[in-house]
Amino acid sequence: MESSFKNRNIETMLARILGKLERIEEKLDETSYPPEEAFNSDFVERINTADNEIKKGKHLEFENMDDFLSSIEK
Repeated sequence: MESSFKNRNIETMLARILGKLERIEEKLDETSYPPEEAFNSDFVERINTADNEIKKGKHLEFENMDDFLSSIEK
């Protein structure tokens, strides 16, 4: 009898957890980003320029993360 009571408690707890996770997932799906107009126009221009350069093949490549981090530290 005590075992079935424990199982029921566990099932109830798991059901509550799943319910909370579903609500969190719904909130994450509602997340939206501010419109481009909300950012400083200079920042947007720099991002667009960088994006265009990358599309043209003008970008740095690194063998690994350590090389990338070393280049930042310089």
